[in-house]
Amino acid sequence: MMKPPTLSEVINLIKFVVSNFDDGLAVLLGRVAPPTAIEIYEKKHGAQADYGVRIDGGEEVPKPQVILESSQEEIICALGGWENITKGFRYYRQLYPETWKLFEMSCLFVRPGGIVRDGKGGATAMIGQRFDGITAKTQRRRRDAFIRTIALFIITRPEDDKFRLYDDPLIDKKIN
Repeated sequence: MMKPPTLSEVINLIKFVVSNFDDGLAVLLGRVAPPTAIEIYEKKHGAQADYGVRIDGGEEVPKPQVILESSQEEIICALGGWENITKGFRYYRQLYPETWKLFEMSCLFVRPGGIVRDGKGGATAMIGQRFDGITAKTQRRRRDAFIRTIALFIITRPEDDKFRLYDDPLIDKKIN
């Protein structure tokens, strides 16, 4: 039996998909086909040159076996596959559209090195203006909090698909 993934493993998987694939958000929503084990492996380790022949030698584990046994593939399988991951993201988007909008804009427009270079703070500044002037630091904190919340939801897979943001049943009843 597969061990359940830790919260930090799921958080790292989500961050990896969002930051390494141009269509990472679409993958997490189930709008495009999820990356294959090979694509994930190549993004993580860099593409290897294909010489068109198999090179024998050494005691190394064959590359296909390494790819299929990678930690990302194990985490995805333990979470119930991409279907369960995308279900969590779609459900959160439906329940919390304003929080989702901030996460969506952050995923689409904020990249290392920047997409928008206008000398005025770029995409982060534009997003901040749209959301009542929040700073770049606050945007990062909220994005990280969102990823943590969705990761918890995907790990726990509640029976009734309701998010439990509070331990107090009275507050939870008012929210849900």
